[in-house]
Amino acid sequence: MSSFLPGALLALASLAPAAQEPLLPPGPHPVGFRHTWAFDEGRVYRTAWDAGATYGAQKSARPLLVLEWYPANLGLDPAPMAHGEYLAIGSDDPRLAQLSAALSAFARDVLVQQVLGKPEDELDEPGRAALARVLAAPTPCHRGAHGAPGPFPVVLYHSGAGSSFEDNAALCAYLASHGFVVLGGAFQEADGSSLAVDAGPGSVADLQFLARLAHGLPHADARRIALVGHSAGAQAALRAAAQPGCAADALVLLDTTQDYYGLALPLHESLVREVVEGRAHLTRPMLVATGPEALFELMDTLTGAERAYLTVPGLGHDEYISQGLQRLARIEQGPRTAEEEAELARLAEVRGSYRILCETVRAFLEARLERSEADFAARLARDAARPWTPAAPHLVAVPRGVDGPEPWDPAGDAPPSPRQFLRLFRTAGSAAACDVLRRFREHEPRGPLYASTMLSGSLLYELASAGKGEEARAYLALLEELDVRALSLFEFLATMSELRGKPEEARRFLRLVLELDPDHPGIAAKLKDLGGG
Repeated sequence: MSSFLPGALLALASLAPAAQEPLLPPGPHPVGFRHTWAFDEGRVYRTAWDAGATYGAQKSARPLLVLEWYPANLGLDPAPMAHGEYLAIGSDDPRLAQLSAALSAFARDVLVQQVLGKPEDELDEPGRAALARVLAAPTPCHRGAHGAPGPFPVVLYHSGAGSSFEDNAALCAYLASHGFVVLGGAFQEADGSSLAVDAGPGSVADLQFLARLAHGLPHADARRIALVGHSAGAQAALRAAAQPGCAADALVLLDTTQDYYGLALPLHESLVREVVEGRAHLTRPMLVATGPEALFELMDTLTGAERAYLTVPGLGHDEYISQGLQRLARIEQGPRTAEEEAELARLAEVRGSYRILCETVRAFLEARLERSEADFAARLARDAARPWTPAAPHLVAVPRGVDGPEPWDPAGDAPPSPRQFLRLFRTAGSAAACDVLRRFREHEPRGPLYASTMLSGSLLYELASAGKGEEARAYLALLEELDVRALSLFEFLATMSELRGKPEEARRFLRLVLELDPDHPGIAAKLKDLGGG
């Protein structure tokens, strides 16, 4: 893998796209950016993949990359930096030379594969030119700029599994422009086995370290801290908030992935267990952002916290972060495959939805950290005055003590939301749920009640795992009549279980498919391959 040094940015400047409307409207502050390295002396770290040759051959403190976006006073500070400069994380400390280079290369590899769809060594000449444009793209940040005096509230941002540390840089810079100090990091696996995101206890300890570090920043108000995370990073933030003494005053959870599944499914069992065990500590306000298919079953158990659920249509999982938008921008600039050509039809919707997402995050943080309630309260009031629909962004307030949705009106013209459908299924039974599915099939044929196998599969699993086989088969028969492929969820979960080294769990999902549909194609062979035939 080739290196990318800050000096090369000048040579690539001419490759940057012409000025256009920014992805996110900037706030009143210029944005500074810097990276530093810190050591958590209370923990040890050793690069297990090379027996400590890269770091930790002897007993060594855990090193943490610290990324900081902050409100700046520009004066004569440098021009805006290019995106590739985020990867320039070297250190003058000889202990960190190899580790910082390895982490930079790891992040670059992730960025290339996420944005260009293949490893860098497989790129052809047009692909290399596209990569050069990605790296040279301007950011709103001024590297090393002088910080504004503040003090400003603090946001700790955690990236998701499989991401690079700058995966949502646009949101981080946007928040800084609106008067927040944003701290991020690499959150590499605590056992040193790889540079991938830990998302477990190691990440929780890293977030705690960053919260302590914020107290030493002269322009930061560490009395006001929020945790923001995407995917596994959102799960890490939730885990951190479930611990006693968490410093955060608010949480923003971007597409945790768990919110689409019923709690009976074992896919997120460790997260669910930790949240349930730490429920007494989960009292901080939360903004939970997902697609319209979300059930919010776990979130609805957190009745000690004020919650707000934002459902945003049209965003793929990686489009809750700016790296997904970088991918679409690269496709827009071409060249592109026929499959990518079809994605251009989504571009305006994705950009619009991402902007609404980020503006809502900013309004929530202003309300919960700065006590500036007006914007967020107006968003809640606006959406409370109109019915929920999967076709438009919608923000729902869930006060403390509330454990479910507003009741669905069976006399109305609109189908229930997935959250309401879950409650109907539980209280009125699967037969009543089937009546609803029949009634609204023509009204909303591609709505989440019909398109989401996560919803239909979760409810089907709930029946089958409770020993209600006959009722489960009757429910499945209607789903198949309506062309809802619920069993595909169990096939997916079997594959995931196998990849996670849980063959017995994989076999259990495949046996469940056969119990519900003995003739389901290919399942018997898969089960035999797993030693369960």
